[in-house]
Amino acid sequence: MTVSGLYQRSFVALASGGFVSALGTVVFDLVLAWWVVSETGSAVLTGYLLAAALAPIAFIGPIGGVLSDRWNKKTILIVTDLISGAVAFGVALMAYRNTLNVPLLALSCFALGTCAALYRPAARSIVPQLVQERHLVKANSVSNNLTETTKAVGPLLGAALVAMPVIGVAGAMVLNGASFWLSALAAAAIRYRHVADGKNIASVMTDLRSGFRYINSRVLIRNMVILCAAVNFFLISFNILLPLYVTEVLHGSSGIYGRALTAEAVGGIAVTLLLLFLHDIVPTNRLLAALIAAGGMSLALIPVVPAVTGLLLLSAAQGFFVGGFNTLFFAYIQREVSQQFLGRVFSVVYMAAIGVMPIAYISWGYIGDYALRWGFLYAGLGTVFCSIPFLFLRQHDTPPVAAPTRKTWPVHAAEPVRVAEPARVTEPALPT
Repeated sequence: MTVSGLYQRSFVALASGGFVSALGTVVFDLVLAWWVVSETGSAVLTGYLLAAALAPIAFIGPIGGVLSDRWNKKTILIVTDLISGAVAFGVALMAYRNTLNVPLLALSCFALGTCAALYRPAARSIVPQLVQERHLVKANSVSNNLTETTKAVGPLLGAALVAMPVIGVAGAMVLNGASFWLSALAAAAIRYRHVADGKNIASVMTDLRSGFRYINSRVLIRNMVILCAAVNFFLISFNILLPLYVTEVLHGSSGIYGRALTAEAVGGIAVTLLLLFLHDIVPTNRLLAALIAAGGMSLALIPVVPAVTGLLLLSAAQGFFVGGFNTLFFAYIQREVSQQFLGRVFSVVYMAAIGVMPIAYISWGYIGDYALRWGFLYAGLGTVFCSIPFLFLRQHDTPPVAAPTRKTWPVHAAEPVRVAEPARVTEPALPT
């Protein structure tokens, strides 16, 4: 099976830029946590700072989706990367001077989160204009494979950079800033033509409301967004319970914890490689529900097999099935949502998935304290129960007559024009 349809300048530029900036972000999160804890001795402060980065995605993300649908997506990618790089360099300067200004650091994290709230829906919604529709699953396989790779490589790279006297915390943060500017340079190479729709800024709230109405009018899309929030609540348990489970139940070391995280990432890499080379995979609601149910069962079996080998195998399986769900979900949204609403739909997906995180952190923290041994079982079964109703939804999701019809927008100049595809089966994700 050839994937030559992906080897074109615009998509390669988008994917490579996203990989470099994502790797820099993973390194930044690890180095930031290390620096703050080493300087203050407070892990709680690190949690507040990381929450400041997530808050814009959860709460102002839909506005980012509106702007992505109205503004030039390529410009959004470039400008947000440039601003993120400048902010990261500012944090690096703070680290170089060893001046831990907590309010300024929180503001910097919030600025980075705001840029991410604009960047993510633009990056996902531009993909259908860069590759042919039949290559969407493979395009998302490449993007998610690179994301999983950053999860496996980023922590090791960040730890190595901090340990090097010549680089240290400040140098690692400089590299994060450089990764954003390299991503901006890659985005500048994308061939994309934006067509203005003539709307003015006063109608932003109107566009926002129309986006929510569009999602509500499409039964499968609406319910899949709900599924995202529900399963993300349960799957968050893996990150919260894993270190406690390793130390308290398996009586293992931090090395086992790291290997379990790596196994999860390897499972995600494996499924994206598989989807990249499989022929014509069409995402359906039943396939997506089956994948997330299998991921839930992998999670539920962890306490049933209380051994290191079982933990590693089931962590890899969970990464495999959830990674497959994520990849096919993004492709489903890109195929089935009208281009004029694509940014708004993706921003609502991110808002739904990330918005449940604070409640999930608290809930699974309490379960870890009082019911640690069987916490994974509860989380896995909860995931399975959430997926069951979606196995019985009808495959076709035809919008009502009043809803906007699918619209083909002009593609970028000098790129192959997408030809009409055969009639397709209709048919969500945990944002990465």
